[in-house]
Amino acid sequence: MNSSHKSYVSLEDNNKDKKRSPPPPPPPRDHGGCCCWFMSCICWCLCFMLLLCVIFMAAVAIMYFIFRPQIPVYGIDSLQVKAFEMRNDSKLYTEMAVVVRCENPNKKIGFKYGEDNSVSIIYSDGELCAGKFESFLQAAKSTVMINMTLKGEREVDSKEKEQFMAQQKEGKIPLVLIWKIPVTPVIGGNIHQLWNVSVRANCLMVVDNIQKDKTPNISHKECTFAAHFWN
Repeated sequence: MNSSHKSYVSLEDNNKDKKRSPPPPPPPRDHGGCCCWFMSCICWCLCFMLLLCVIFMAAVAIMYFIFRPQIPVYGIDSLQVKAFEMRNDSKLYTEMAVVVRCENPNKKIGFKYGEDNSVSIIYSDGELCAGKFESFLQAAKSTVMINMTLKGEREVDSKEKEQFMAQQKEGKIPLVLIWKIPVTPVIGGNIHQLWNVSVRANCLMVVDNIQKDKTPNISHKECTFAAHFWN
């Protein structure tokens, strides 16, 4: 008697075959490469900027040791009163001749003084007279006398008149000379426009008198300077 072999498949196994699991999600993209590239660019930029700073500082140091730049020395040499009178309109008219001494101690650097300058003499917080001087070129290791004529008019009240008369009698009249000058350094005969300087000087002086056609004696002189660099 032959027996036949029968295979049976359960419904449960059949259902398992139909319910297949979904495909796995794609792996996340690796952004590490972009981030590393960006950080590398920043590092290179910082290194380049640092290198430029080092080169600039080295160039400045070399220029300093080669030329040994020094600030010019300014001072009031003389003061002469040409006019100092009260006119009919109650205004004080003043005219003064001022000589300013400019000493350049540099051995290899000269200075060009520009036309856009202003000079004034102040008394009691008010301007007595003002003017300017012509542009000129000062050579290295030299002294130049700058001659200026300053003129001006201003109103003077009774209180200021009394104050002036008391100071005139005492022989101690305080004046302040203020000047603003654009200066350009000159090296080897060439004017370098890259480093311009605006010099402001305040010179306090005490004179014994202010009278027409007289040269007052300057008993005290003290000057302070400030410089502003621009391109």
